[in-house]
Amino acid sequence: MIARGQTHRNRAARPSWRTVAVGAGQVLLTAAILWVVVALWGPENFTSALRGLPWWTFAVAGVLGGAGVVTQAARWRIVARHHGIDIGVGAAVARCWQAAFLNSVLPGGIAGDALRAADDSTDAEASSRRGALARGFAAMATERLVGSAVVFTAGGAVLLPLAPLAGIGCLTAALVAVLIATRWLRRLPWAAIVQVVLLSVLGWMCFASLFMVSVAVLAPSAPVTVLPSSAAVALAGMSVPVGVGGWGIREVAAAWSFSLNGLASDAGVRVSVGYGVLALASTAPGAAILSLRLMPRLRGARRFVPRSRTGSSHR
Repeated sequence: MIARGQTHRNRAARPSWRTVAVGAGQVLLTAAILWVVVALWGPENFTSALRGLPWWTFAVAGVLGGAGVVTQAARWRIVARHHGIDIGVGAAVARCWQAAFLNSVLPGGIAGDALRAADDSTDAEASSRRGALARGFAAMATERLVGSAVVFTAGGAVLLPLAPLAGIGCLTAALVAVLIATRWLRRLPWAAIVQVVLLSVLGWMCFASLFMVSVAVLAPSAPVTVLPSSAAVALAGMSVPVGVGGWGIREVAAAWSFSLNGLASDAGVRVSVGYGVLALASTAPGAAILSLRLMPRLRGARRFVPRSRTGSSHR
């Protein structure tokens, strides 16, 4: 009976074939889009972006990316508190940074947030065990949806006069995100909702500023007036939960945004690649946090496996 129960637990821990299929499909989709980008604009935009980033841009990426993570952690704590979950500042920042790294390297862009909500560590307290996991996911989904609504609203506002249909699409996506989030936002007082929205805007400004740094370095001839608009469109493109880390879709969106402003589309690709590299570098602390959190569990797993095998042999 013990061996059978262990088998059931092992099966539950394994990802389902549907999860694997969806993840593989998103990886293939990202590869296909990048192949089209390379075919249309050439591989030199990728290599020139990598060569054209000076060391100080990575330092700026660390500061802006870290600020974006802190704002996300702050808005998550506000929402979670009103859902009966209390998490400290340091723990929230650590979990959000870890989630940012996982979202950047795993398909879909939400795997890290799912782990952030389901983590069974002792750095968070729930007012009641009943429904704690569901409330944790609700808090995570709420703050993510509000952040997405801000991103798509900015993209829609920029695109509406240039490409009305695309602008309406972005604003519709923002409205849908708000309508879904309303279900869980009802628990929050208006003052807390305003704080969550303002923190989302501040977080958007951090990543938009990082994109504008990439523009200033890799496309210095671009007029200053198009920097915010190109950043808004690129961030809206990469917020679509398809592919890996926003790659591919972001490059297409940036190229299109540059062409709408009368600039060379290949410059948009180069800038977007540079932003992708800087954004990924800014999540490096999340990789370190993930390693530190995994090591104790791996050591525990190593101790458990020999014991379980010994027990099986005795039986």
